[in-house]
Amino acid sequence: MWWIIAGALLVLIVVVVLLTFFGRGTQKAEAGLSACETTGGKCVDIDTCRDVEGGTPSTLFECGESQECCLGIKKAVA
Repeated sequence: MWWIIAGALLVLIVVVVLLTFFGRGTQKAEAGLSACETTGGKCVDIDTCRDVEGGTPSTLFECGESQECCLGIKKAVA
């Protein structure tokens, strides 16, 4: 009977350690995936995005303060 309780406690400890380990490890990946530049966007002011760049502002991706991620920017043809 006691070995069942000890085994359950051991499994619980292992699960908590694994969740802690993987929870901290995914923060860097999450930050990289939520960055604007990884999606092909560019961090600019909202007015610049619509008027100058011809793109669409998106609030899904992170940029600096007072800037939005601008997606669908027209590329200059050389």
